[in-house]
Amino acid sequence: MPPTPPLGHRVARLYGALRCVTCHSPLRNADDALRCTACDARYPVVRGCPVLLTDTMRKTFAVHLESDDGRRMVGEYGAAASASTSVTKPSWTRWLKPPPVMYRYHPDLLKPPTSVLFDPVNGAPPLTLSVGGGPYRVGDHEITLNIGLFPNVDMVADAHDIPIADNTFDAVFSLAVLEHVADPYRVVSEMIRVLKPGGILYSEIPFIFFFHGYPTDYTRFTREGMKRLFRGLESPEVGMTHGPVSAILQSANMLMAMCLPARPRLIRKAFNGLFRCFAFPLKYLDLPLRTHPDAHILAGGFYVLGRKPSDA
Repeated sequence: MPPTPPLGHRVARLYGALRCVTCHSPLRNADDALRCTACDARYPVVRGCPVLLTDTMRKTFAVHLESDDGRRMVGEYGAAASASTSVTKPSWTRWLKPPPVMYRYHPDLLKPPTSVLFDPVNGAPPLTLSVGGGPYRVGDHEITLNIGLFPNVDMVADAHDIPIADNTFDAVFSLAVLEHVADPYRVVSEMIRVLKPGGILYSEIPFIFFFHGYPTDYTRFTREGMKRLFRGLESPEVGMTHGPVSAILQSANMLMAMCLPARPRLIRKAFNGLFRCFAFPLKYLDLPLRTHPDAHILAGGFYVLGRKPSDA
């Protein structure tokens, strides 16, 4: 049976694969909600976005989002959405923004080796899940999952219990998300579960990076820790996202800012801009360090790219 409103056009592709968070049975449309076919649990749909949370999940996330870090996260999502819909700024204004001090080895997810996330599958657009996605979209075929009704979020759910049937997606990815979840091993297990056999998984996690509640921050992984975390993938490739010089510059920026008075904020913002302008050329020292055997011990972060085993 084809999906009917109120599901948004992106998440409507999942109709038939959506599952009850409580008993994992299929969901069906019921007026302005989704209803479980077994336990009769009801999940609201707000502006086309299904909110697939239990009462306990909803209360937990509400507490997180009401914290100082949570409020900042909500504000940044809203600001990003406003910027994406605002009038295009003159090109010269980009020179006013201080340059980043971290050199990214893979600046564009759509370029190799990760373009496979959005390559057609059997001639059709791939069904791709972004865990922790929004407010931006990396690709046109991305279905975003997050803990709140933020801009560009297609489905509200807990990544520890993804309410999707097994073997649904052609690709799954998460960008700087797993450090914010309480149990990254369970979340990775869920991401692999919803992948089709042979499907692609790509994930990035910071290593030498400051605490950043978004709305919480729990974990860092070494290179060996990444290999263990994603051991369920078939021959996963693990590499650095940012090198050691970038990591040190980022840490130095934070440390020196801490030595300045918190008020007025303009002082810290001005220092931050000056530091970035003068220090950013040093980040290119990461280029020759990219293949250094010990670079991983101070890496800014790591990525993993792998496939779900075909026999899984």
